[in-house]
Amino acid sequence: MAGDIRQKERAIVTLTSTGASLSNGSAGAAGTDFDARAAGNFADDMAAQFELTCQWATVTGIVAGAVVADLYLVPKMDGTNLPDIDATSGASKLPFAAFVGSFEAQKTPTAATNARFVSAVVQFNPLLFTAYIINRSGQVISANWTLKAIGVQGQYT
Repeated sequence: MAGDIRQKERAIVTLTSTGASLSNGSAGAAGTDFDARAAGNFADDMAAQFELTCQWATVTGIVAGAVVADLYLVPKMDGTNLPDIDATSGASKLPFAAFVGSFEAQKTPTAATNARFVSAVVQFNPLLFTAYIINRSGQVISANWTLKAIGVQGQYT
């Protein structure tokens, strides 16, 4: 008799816990790579969901429905090197093929208070990635933003 394939939750992984402040339009890279290869921190996972925690000193213009940041998973196809990217402060550009979604404000955040945002579920190939966010909020994201991910494994029973 054939078995079943079920989803299995994984422990949350902190990819960045002390991100530097980001001006609007600036990219910030996660300090820990998102590694979906056989021995990586997301080995055997089929999908993941991401959480961004950040705050602003000024929240002018950040209202419900506003995109506060874009999420990219930029692959290191050879296991070491990123493709060409432009991380110029205020004018960062990452490959569109690496774009996986946006973090959207559900309400106007309170200044100097952590706000939490979640991504949609993201499917990925078994590669090594560097996760990036690009600040789209119109304000400076304060230092020490956090990016976390939780993977979903397939389990055969």
